[in-house]
Amino acid sequence: MTSSVKPRRKPLQSRAWMTSGAIQDAFVLLLVERGYEKVSMREIASVAGVGLGTLYEYFPGKESIAAVTVRSWMRKQAALVAAAAQAPAPRAVQETAAALAGAHVRGLLDQTDAWRVLLHVERAISSPASYREIYREFVVLFRDAFVAAPDWPATLDAQRTAFNAFTIANAIAGQALLVHDAEPDADALLCDVQCAVAAYIAAVRHWDDQPSGGPRAG
Repeated sequence: MTSSVKPRRKPLQSRAWMTSGAIQDAFVLLLVERGYEKVSMREIASVAGVGLGTLYEYFPGKESIAAVTVRSWMRKQAALVAAAAQAPAPRAVQETAAALAGAHVRGLLDQTDAWRVLLHVERAISSPASYREIYREFVVLFRDAFVAAPDWPATLDAQRTAFNAFTIANAIAGQALLVHDAEPDADALLCDVQCAVAAYIAAVRHWDDQPSGGPRAG
């Protein structure tokens, strides 16, 4: 993040966390209602119930609020995936993949309107480094869960497989929100994502069994 995007004040105490959270909640509410370009700092302060001066103590501008809010929502989404990864073992690779992909899709669909606008904003304001960092967190969750499965092939490249599995789930779900005007059918989208991820996992495992080998562990 550049200096214009970084928050001016890191909320270290509970009251500060509440203030920062109220500002982010107000931003999301206004984002859904009015769109990013039409939202002003004054409106955010009013909806959040804080003074304009207080708002500027925390954030230098709207782009900073957007960056922090997107990151906060992404981390909450990662927490949902992490919870799905903690299901009692043993659990086969395909079951693991379905659980993690399903958690990601359900998290997005739980607040469709908010995620739709946040994903649009994220593409406009996130730095490449910030985007890569949060993306890696999801991939690591998938990777570690795959490796923990009792039927995970030791010869298969876990990092590469996890990256591709998460990318498939994230792309299908994310584009469904970004491209379609109507809210996606939850059951259909969940089926599409889980089927696509399952097919990929099955394909790479089959490839790994062949003499030429698949995406091998490094």
